Amino acid sequence: MNVVSLIREENIARLHFERSDKPVNVLDEVCIVQLEEHLEALEAEPPGTLVLESGCAGCFIAGADLDMIAAVTDANEATKLAERGQSLCRRIEVLPSVSIALVHGACMGGGLEMALSCDYIVTVDDKRTQLALPEIKIGIHPGFGGCVRLPRRVGWMQAVEMILSGRAVDAKHARRIGLAALCSKPEQLDDAVSYLAAKGKVKTRKFNPWWLKLWPARVLFFQQVEKKTYARLKHLDVEAAYPAIPATIALLQEIIGLSDGLALAREAESLGRLAVTPTCKNLIRVFHLGDALKKQDAAKRGRKAVAGFKKAAVYGAGVMGGGIAWVASKTMDVDLHEVAAEPLARGMKGIGRLATRRGRTDSKRLNRIRPVLDNSGLRDVDVVIEAVLEDIKIKRKLWAEVGKYVSTETLLLSNTSSLSISDMQHRRANAERIAGMHFFNPAPKMPLVEVIAGEKTTADTLDKTCALATSWGKYPIIVADRPGFLINRCLMPYMVAALKLLEAGQKPEHVDGVLKRFGMPMGAVELADRVGLDICHHVGAHLAEAFEHQQPMPGWFDRMVEAGLLGEKSGKGFFVYEKGKQGALNPELGTYLPSGRVKEQEFDADMAASADVMTAADIEDACLIPMLLEALQCLSEQVVRDPEQLDAAFIYGIGFPPFRGGLLRHFGLYNEAALIQKIEALGLTAPDNLEVLHEFQ
Repeated sequence: MNVVSLIREENIARLHFERSDKPVNVLDEVCIVQLEEHLEALEAEPPGTLVLESGCAGCFIAGADLDMIAAVTDANEATKLAERGQSLCRRIEVLPSVSIALVHGACMGGGLEMALSCDYIVTVDDKRTQLALPEIKIGIHPGFGGCVRLPRRVGWMQAVEMILSGRAVDAKHARRIGLAALCSKPEQLDDAVSYLAAKGKVKTRKFNPWWLKLWPARVLFFQQVEKKTYARLKHLDVEAAYPAIPATIALLQEIIGLSDGLALAREAESLGRLAVTPTCKNLIRVFHLGDALKKQDAAKRGRKAVAGFKKAAVYGAGVMGGGIAWVASKTMDVDLHEVAAEPLARGMKGIGRLATRRGRTDSKRLNRIRPVLDNSGLRDVDVVIEAVLEDIKIKRKLWAEVGKYVSTETLLLSNTSSLSISDMQHRRANAERIAGMHFFNPAPKMPLVEVIAGEKTTADTLDKTCALATSWGKYPIIVADRPGFLINRCLMPYMVAALKLLEAGQKPEHVDGVLKRFGMPMGAVELADRVGLDICHHVGAHLAEAFEHQQPMPGWFDRMVEAGLLGEKSGKGFFVYEKGKQGALNPELGTYLPSGRVKEQEFDADMAASADVMTAADIEDACLIPMLLEALQCLSEQVVRDPEQLDAAFIYGIGFPPFRGGLLRHFGLYNEAALIQKIEALGLTAPDNLEVLHEFQ
């Protein structure tokens, strides 16, 4: 099977990458062996011009084979893999031929590093053309020479940002920053090759910025880089959680001024150490989990039908409705419906903020959203998504009204977070097209979407809903129509456990600090404030009624809600909020907590202010084990069928720390007897299906 072909045409040779066994080009063992053979031929008889091109639609080279990296357990072996990739790129670089990479589609990781070994990169003006070195996202850094060659191409400041963020640039942006020599239309590629071939080989590249050669400036620059990078992870022990970040900063600082040989050796050695860390293995697993959700069979089956969708209608212009409208505008026109002008105006204002990024407004996308105060425009919509009040009567009335106008093919999707889809389908003629599509707040940012099947929802409706979610860049997971579905149901025991710790005298800052140092995006107490204490109370009561084993919110929590302490939305909850920013502990909190021991003082996660302060490990277990048990119960009830999907849901739905690999992966590393002992110490019962965790050891 040929995956790389060497094609000679007079004084031009082409290395043509095209896979028939995979959807994208990857640098795996098969590809590398063939490339090495072709390079021997090119070295023996070098052409005047060498062109690297791809025959895969939408992909140049997607990077190195992640499975190869995941399988490596020895640092020396990982270093040798990096050195082999470096050798390939170096052999292309030193050919006497003028080398040109024609990048059309995804050019990631090792693919970009190979393109950087060429004299010139030409990007094709296509929205699918994206260039990045995203290795930091899987716990390593570029290892095929990217840390050495990218700074020469775009300058050190731009290169450091690209390497540490892993962010992609499009075809035109690549040209603006100097990564690409030209940005071309597909039909102009031959002219681009001729033009660049005539310019000849690039002999030297200017060092930029010049002042980085000065030792004091270099030290100061990388101090600022470290400060900025660590600021996003301020609650974490970065060296333990994401060791690639400090290792990459140290490497980039070290290789300035080194010869190519030494710099490449340092890069390979550093990558070798990182590739065998638990973080790297877990992040590769997380990547595959997300990829599996996007490529699941349901999404594939519905893709063709959804490709023809042109218009959506969203009911409810609140925070969720406005966010969903913005998400949908990525691929289609959107009508945003409200019952009154004032909430509609607020919703459009919020969308305007979403459309503005770094001072620039995405006017084209913003103009796709039309504010609507009636039921006009429904005749030609392909999908209706409701995000109205969480009241079954209101939702059923809406579906009855909408059903009068829409076509018999229109998808009818509810963003409910806990109400039964089957109840919404009751006595509805269009019941088979009603399903749940539960976004998480904020909808534009959170990747997960729960897709809920009611009793009458057809497989076709589920397929289209999953495909629609993936077309918007979301990760869909199909869950059963059970109270709370998956994520909210499992979050509630986590929150209740944290509240019980407060009741026992633990300080909110200490509990949240521990959970954030564990890697959660926010603590359980702050999460309650952000969600809204009234909503937590409502969902908690709903779940406690539905499931005997679920504990309701404590009585003192109910009194906080009755007093109007609703969290961020009211300005006060457990903490005080001003313009969305969390402030100090709410001084009124002591009047509600039974212990009455809360002081208005911040405590670090490791603070031991008194003898009864719990250790970090004990707080983690107290909050996370109830979540684990509920997740295992959901598996037992087949709320979700696949444990792998459950792990993905927690990562992409609530931000369970990716470097830990997932909830089940985290607890799978526990000794089973010790875990059972911890469960029983919390007054809980070990589930019958605890052996599920054996798969994650």
